[in-house]
Amino acid sequence: MHLDSIDCQILRLLQENARISNTALAEAVGLSPNPLAQRLKKLEGRGVIQGYTARIDPEMVGRGTLAFVGIKQVDHQTECHHRFLEEVAGLPEVLEVHHVAGEEDFLLKVAVRDMRAYEHFLLESLARIPGLDRVRTTFVLSTPVSGAPLPIGGAEE
Repeated sequence: MHLDSIDCQILRLLQENARISNTALAEAVGLSPNPLAQRLKKLEGRGVIQGYTARIDPEMVGRGTLAFVGIKQVDHQTECHHRFLEEVAGLPEVLEVHHVAGEEDFLLKVAVRDMRAYEHFLLESLARIPGLDRVRTTFVLSTPVSGAPLPIGGAEE
C-alpha cells in the first residue's frame, strides 16, 4: 500500500494526539478540512487507521498486575488454533493475543487485579481450554516505555 507524504504526516500526528481536531490536523498538513476528511475516510476504509483509543493506566482501574503468558499447544492443526482463539477472545483479562514463532505458539498480554486474580485466571479460565501443553508466565515489574508510535515514512520505507 502506498502512502504519500501527507498520509504519513497525518498518521504521525494522529499517533501523537488522536484527539486532535480535524481542523487542526488539516492545518498542520496543509489541507482544507474536506480533503483531510476524505483522506481520513480512505485511511480508515483501507484499514491503515484501525481505530482511535484512550490509553488507560491499568493500576488506576484495578488491573495493575500485568503478565505475558506464553502458550504451547499439544496439537498444531489449524482447527486447534481457531478453537484456542475463540476461547481466549472471551476472557476479559486478555488484552492481546499474538500468534508467534519460537518456543510458544501464542503470547498473551494479561491484566488482572493481583496475584490471586492471576491464579484464578490461570486455573479457572486458561487451564480449562483444551489442548494446552505448556503455560509460561512472565510478570511485568514496570513499563518504562509504552505506546511508542510506529515509524511512518522516511528511511525505513
